[in-house]
Amino acid sequence: MISADITSAVQQYVLNQSSGAVTEPVNGSWLQAYCEYLGVTSPVNASWLQALCNHFGITAPVDGSWVIALAGYYSITAPLNGTWWWALADAGAPTPVVPFTWSGNTNNWEAETRVWETT
Repeated sequence: MISADITSAVQQYVLNQSSGAVTEPVNGSWLQAYCEYLGVTSPVNASWLQALCNHFGITAPVDGSWVIALAGYYSITAPLNGTWWWALADAGAPTPVVPFTWSGNTNNWEAETRVWETT
């Protein structure tokens, strides 16, 4: 469901998937803002949507649509309220990453997936 203060399904999708970290569009684009948040620095074929798909390993559109391909990444199989973006906006947010601190860690070490770097 799109929050009352949100103006588009794309904005809601980005807000959900970034766990609230992306709060402003970049150059008027919510997808560019989300891509940059993920570390994607340039569009693919002049498309931030295609760059986002590429980031997630999606290499081809579905039925000619990159939005449907992105929806498939989240196991969404049908549009909601007539649009795929609305369905994406309704997709749940990813599990937040709990920061690691040496003195206060509550993470389960067996479930830890981060690669530690030695300095």
